[in-house]
Amino acid sequence: MKDVVREDIISIFDDAIDAIKDEDIKKLVEISDHTVHDASIYQDRYSISIAVIMYSLSKVFQKNKYRRFKEWNKFYKSCMKNLTEAREALLRRDISRYDRELKDLYKDISGLEHKLGEYMTEVLNQAQIKKGGKIYEHGLSAGKAAELLGVSKWELMSYLGQTKIIDAQPLTTKSVKERLKFTKKLFKE
Repeated sequence: MKDVVREDIISIFDDAIDAIKDEDIKKLVEISDHTVHDASIYQDRYSISIAVIMYSLSKVFQKNKYRRFKEWNKFYKSCMKNLTEAREALLRRDISRYDRELKDLYKDISGLEHKLGEYMTEVLNQAQIKKGGKIYEHGLSAGKAAELLGVSKWELMSYLGQTKIIDAQPLTTKSVKERLKFTKKLFKE
């Protein structure tokens, strides 16, 4: 993991822990969007996974009905523990511990599906697809964005087709003369 990414993720953890304590859902969404910038520049799995987790947590914490669930306090404590320990692992440059803490956090979020009868796995999947759209907006190809997020190109393209993101991308085409020149060059080699 690059140092600049590691330092940014540590800062993200600090902000996320504060946002969760303050019940600032909007801040969690902003944090998630911020990580897309790193992901589009560095194209690393760490920034991508943080963006997906932050987006998913924002969705979980938006649902006030979850807080009435008898095991909410257990989820909340586990979530905060995983965030804090992942942060500490990054401070110590212990990437394997960091990965384990994030996996545990994913499990906690997915575990809500079984306990609450909700579709949290779908929330995680949709978060990945949405973040893929954001990365695409930052200039990466749809294929590269899908690859980084671990979603299919079909899922991402379907999402992009439902948004105005594709329409917003400037179309750059070459003239017939330029294409012909390129084709001739291919056959000369």
